[in-house]
Amino acid sequence: MKKNEFLDEIKENCSEILYISTVHILNKVYKENIDINENERLEFFANYRNYHIYLNDFAGTIYSRYASSVDNLYIEMCNYLNIQIDNKYTLEHTVIKLEKQTPQLLLGLTDEDIQKQTIEHFDEKLVAISNSTHYNDNLSEYESRVEKLKQNIFLVKNALQIS
Repeated sequence: MKKNEFLDEIKENCSEILYISTVHILNKVYKENIDINENERLEFFANYRNYHIYLNDFAGTIYSRYASSVDNLYIEMCNYLNIQIDNKYTLEHTVIKLEKQTPQLLLGLTDEDIQKQTIEHFDEKLVAISNSTHYNDNLSEYESRVEKLKQNIFLVKNALQIS
């Protein structure tokens, strides 16, 4: 399918912001109206990281003008293309985000409310990971990393005397 044919489908079947964002992404990736095979298209749009890479400079429009988010765009595109949202890309993105929130970083937050919110959010993400089908189907790949995250948040909670 040609790039412009795919864009026409998105324009006809999806939200305006998804269409505009898809145009933005595909114009960065493919300068010409080339053929994009279905597997390549599905793999590209399943990769959550691509939305962050190619929409980074478009965030203002997404958030302010359309009151949307990269997450909303990802979910809408995955639903349209029948891509499982609980996949290796979203799981890897979540694990990497949590790995960047080290105990030192969490303990170094000076605002107590922000610190508590961050810890609650961390806990919520760990629960989401534990409930993830992709995680449970690929335990050998992720289990040690997630266990380390659980240990880290346990240490932080102990240090702050949070239950």
